[in-house]
This record gives sequence, C-alpha cells and structure tokens, in this order.
Amino acid sequence: MSTPQSAHPGEDADDDAARAAFAAGAFVILVDDEGAVLALPAAAASGATVAFAVRHSSGMLHAAAPSALLDALRIPDQCVLASENSGLPFTVAVDAVGVGTGISARDRARTMRVLADPRTVADDLVRPGHVIPVRCSDGGYEAQQRVWERAVDLARAAGSAPVVMMCRLVDANGDVRDGDSAAAFAAAHALPVVRVLRRVPVLQGVE
Repeated sequence: MSTPQSAHPGEDADDDAARAAFAAGAFVILVDDEGAVLALPAAAASGATVAFAVRHSSGMLHAAAPSALLDALRIPDQCVLASENSGLPFTVAVDAVGVGTGISARDRARTMRVLADPRTVADDLVRPGHVIPVRCSDGGYEAQQRVWERAVDLARAAGSAPVVMMCRLVDANGDVRDGDSAAAFAAAHALPVVRVLRRVPVLQGVE
C-alpha cells in the first residue's frame, strides 16, 4: 500500500503532505503519546484498504467523526463500567444496512463509506455492528487536542467528509508501534507521518 505524495516517507510530514494523501484517498500515520495510528478518509475505504488496516492493527477499526454528525445519525454512546472505561468516547458499533455479516473487509468498508456519505440518515445504519465510531469534538483539534480530532481536521482540509477510518498500528508482537517503529513502517510503505502533540496551557505569571 504505497502513496506517492511524500518526498521523504517515514519522516514527519507537514500538513500539505498529509492533506495531499487524504485528498488522494491514501493512508496517513499519526503519532501521539500513546503510539501510532493508521488513518484514512472513510469515504475512500475499500475492501483492500480495510484489509491492510486490519492486517497491521489489532483488527478493531474506528470511525472518528464529529459529535454533531453522530447525533444526527442517532448513534448513542457506549455504556461501559467504570473499570472498563478507556477514556475514549466510543459509541455503539454500527453496520450499514444491507451488508452481509458486517465483519468482512468489504462489509466494513461499506459501513465506513456510508458513515461518510452526507446523504446518510439514521435508518441507513443498524446497531450494534462492527465499526465503532469515536465521538470527536465539533470544534476539532483546537477544542480537543487528540489524534482523532487531528485526523478529522485533516480530512476536512483535504475536502473529504469529516469521517476517518482509524486503528492503532501494531508490530509483529501485537504491541502498539511507537514513533520510531511507526517511522520504519511508514518508510516501508511510503506513508507520510504527522506528529500530534497535546498543547500545554500557559499559566499566567509563569515563564
């Protein structure tokens, strides 16, 4: 799975390279403090891209999307025990109406595309399913400095729907890839890398 848009694959890409990748329907790797994430505009999802993502992750695919969109599609948040709370605002998993089992690469790609389609209404989705949306701030990365919002902002900037297929990249041992490991993976697959940093608020009177 290669993309031609980064002159230096595996190195930190600027926003232009990441936007170009998303505009071309190609993968971008985002790296935050928790490790690397593989991201693709949901509108560009296909059986091949989902299979690639599953092969290089734990197999759990998320659809990062603005809160207002998930509300419009009547996708509720998951109810979890406090002991099971990961801190991420997961919603109930969904499938597109009319898919098969919902778990195949082709079925999950169809669900991703339906989530990204501006014509989609709540009745176009069944709950529960096999794609797990992540509720993102409507204010984007400016409002919530997380890798999920960063990806949604990149999709918007690329002219794509603000829904992004995302999964944590793992290595052969099943461990989440860190920055160095992600850079090696990116170089091997010609993918741009974007570092996502949390902004630390400046306190008044502190220099």
